[in-house]
Order: sequence, then structure tokens, then C-alpha cells
Amino acid sequence: MKSAYVTLSIVLSVSTVLLSGCRAKETTSNTLANTSAKTTPSSVTNANAPDNSNHSAPAANSNRNADVTRNSAASDSAKPKAPPQLIGTYESREVHSEGVVTLISKLRTIWVFSADGNYSRVSQVNGKVYHSDSGAFRIEPPDKLVLSIQVTGQKASRKIQSPALQKTHKYNLSSDGDELRLTSEKGAVGVFQRVSKPS
Repeated sequence: MKSAYVTLSIVLSVSTVLLSGCRAKETTSNTLANTSAKTTPSSVTNANAPDNSNHSAPAANSNRNADVTRNSAASDSAKPKAPPQLIGTYESREVHSEGVVTLISKLRTIWVFSADGNYSRVSQVNGKVYHSDSGAFRIEPPDKLVLSIQVTGQKASRKIQSPALQKTHKYNLSSDGDELRLTSEKGAVGVFQRVSKPS
């Protein structure tokens, strides 16, 4: 009887241990099942993975900034550039004729073109004025500079031209407006550099 009691005690102890193990396993399985049912793939996190919550916002902002920069560059390039204007003071630098470039040293000519369409010109040799004129100017596309000469000579011997003398030059202005080239009827090209702009 004693041995039956001992055997029964052992069986009950083993059963209890096994049942409690099964319940613990079942509880764990239920917990995992409930957790996986409630968790969506976007909310699953890896404890070892770096926190990316702060990295996605700057990336989105940088993409947004890149789009703004790209759009502003596109709008700038879409805007047509205004043609250069013949405004300011231009001084003679050199003459190109039949493949020969002559630097200007003794002879000096200064043109002043105003925004209101007026001009003046003074030519000097060794610092002494030998010619001056003034009047109005206009541009006739694609390459004509038309002078309407109204006054010639210096203060002491000024002469008003009535009617005004018309003189046409073939011209070329650099894209920045800083270099003016005037071509004579014989094909010589006078190169003038802008030395000052109107304020």
C-alpha cells in the first residue's frame, strides 16, 4: 500500500509539472498570437536597428528643397535674357584691319551713350581734341547704330547741324554690354571697352 501511495504521489507530481508547463507554453503561445494579431508590419521594430524616425523627415525635406531648387533654376533658364544695352562710357582700345591688330595709344576716342537716347563723342590725339560731336542715337536690328549728329565742334567753334546729319555704323555689342565693335565702310573694326556704367 505504501508503494502504491508513493507511485501515485510521483505520478501526480509529474502530471502537475507537465500541466503547468503546458499552461505556460499555451499562455506564451496565446500571448505571441495576440501580439502578432495586433501588430502590423509597420509597427514591428527591431531593438538592434537604429531609430529611423528622425532620418525620414530630413530626407523628405531635402527632396522637397531639391525640387524647389530645380524648379527655380528651370524658371530662371526659362526667362528670356534681356539684350545688352548700349549705355555708358566706351573708350577706344584697338583697331582690327586686314588681319592686323593696332593698339590705340596716341589716338583716343570716347563715346558716351545715355539711356535717354543721346550720345556724345570726343576724339583726341596726344591729349588734344581734334573732333567732337553729339546728338541722338538709335539701334536698328540686327546690327545698325544710327547716329543723328546735331552738334559738331568744341565750345569755341560749335556748329549746330540743321538738319541733323545721319550716319550709320555696323555695330556689335558683347553679351554683357562691355565691348562695342564698330565696323567702318572699309571693313576696319574699332574695338571700344566700357569704362563706366551710368549709376
